[in-house]
Amino acid sequence: MQQFQHTIKAPVTFAGKGLHTGEAVEMTICPAECGFGIKFMRTDMEGAPVIPALADFVADTTRSTSLKCGAASISTIEHLMGALFGLGIDNALIKINAPEVPILDGSAKLYVEKLSGCIEQQNAPRAYFEIKEKIEIKTEHKNSEIVVYPSSDFNATVNVDFGSKVLGHQYASVQSADEIATEIAHSRTFVFFHELELLH
Repeated sequence: MQQFQHTIKAPVTFAGKGLHTGEAVEMTICPAECGFGIKFMRTDMEGAPVIPALADFVADTTRSTSLKCGAASISTIEHLMGALFGLGIDNALIKINAPEVPILDGSAKLYVEKLSGCIEQQNAPRAYFEIKEKIEIKTEHKNSEIVVYPSSDFNATVNVDFGSKVLGHQYASVQSADEIATEIAHSRTFVFFHELELLH
């Protein structure tokens, strides 16, 4: 079955604070044409520079995902990007007046709730990145590993263990991208008490 690209019907605005910067931020997700992808526009910077939400522009993954293009950067994008992917939104221009996406309630839930009613199908087929062989990435300093296998369907399995008696070992599995919006989006970010002083 052919899958088509999607955008949103009208602009949707969110306001709040950045988790790490503490700055007040207003962010508006706008419709975009076929093939545009997801891009962030820093409206608070001269020339309103645009940052594509692509792996090539990932600058840092310490406690959040940050993108950088030239002098412009945007951080803590992971909840918003998860919501867009789970809802099947391929094309959107995200206008934001601060260097960090609003954290809202600490999850992707509010993004999903506000965007799910205004998704619009576009007249262009969706492009896919095809995995043809096993890909394995390890980061020794963070003791993390990602393994990707060829498959005709999307599914993802995650195992995490922070060595904490409170959290213990956690496991989650989704069998389709749709489940991200329904089963994962309400999961909230957290911090350990012993890390608060360092983060502050």
